[in-house]
Amino acid sequence: MSKVVLLIADDERVIRQGLLSMDWSNIGIKTVLAAKNGVEAKEYLNQYEVDIMISDIKMPGFTGLELSEYVRKSSANTAIILLSGFNDFSYAQKAIRSDVFDYLLKPIKPEELLKVVLAAKYKIEEQKYKLQVVEEYEENVGNFKTKDLILHSFRYVDQQTLEILKFMAEHYQEDLSLNTLAEQYHFTTVYLSRFIKKETGYSFVDILTCIRLLNVLDLLKENKYKIQIICEKVGFKDQRYFSQVFKKVFGCKPGEYNKRSKEKKYTIIELLDLKVSKGE
Repeated sequence: MSKVVLLIADDERVIRQGLLSMDWSNIGIKTVLAAKNGVEAKEYLNQYEVDIMISDIKMPGFTGLELSEYVRKSSANTAIILLSGFNDFSYAQKAIRSDVFDYLLKPIKPEELLKVVLAAKYKIEEQKYKLQVVEEYEENVGNFKTKDLILHSFRYVDQQTLEILKFMAEHYQEDLSLNTLAEQYHFTTVYLSRFIKKETGYSFVDILTCIRLLNVLDLLKENKYKIQIICEKVGFKDQRYFSQVFKKVFGCKPGEYNKRSKEKKYTIIELLDLKVSKGE
């Protein structure tokens, strides 16, 4: 994982030094920059790939809100944490409109700030990882593991949903069911079923089936396994059911696939939409 760069911007020297003295390395942040006003903070934003910015909301040159708006217009993925001594809801409203990560009132407890910055760090690292997966996917379409395909296709879902989808991608060969997932994540099966459909737009069964079908296609292209073996390898326990699903989705029997669609490559979303459109 690439290093995370933190920028601290506050015109009050005592506060700025206090923030600098915090144990950032304890949460994995080694690079910390400090700006004494908004102009200097903007210069840092232009010179460095700043991942997290802690900024006073009122500073000479540019305010924290103006810096936030500048970051958003520049399309940077900087997580912004604004600090203010003004308990005024209008500031919070503007901060929300600027899509800041958090808004904290002074005086701030060090442990509270560390907790917020750590959460921002996790978010930034997740975004960087997803971007890396997307870039690698686009360079290597057709030569990727199931988990990476899931990360690419569902990169905009929340962390909880992503964890569930990753678990499915890693255990699709097993006797996986909603009961298995419910036990794993401590949900009821009814709640989990609705949650997956709400967050992804697809049902648990459709997603699992299409994950398995993606892997079926890879095995068929290798042209060295019998259909029964392929079923066992990807988690289809009933060969007859597998053949029915395959024919409804692709319009041919599994044994005919290479002859008809040898070069066709699917994403998980394309397969899901195809499956749903076929009414399977």
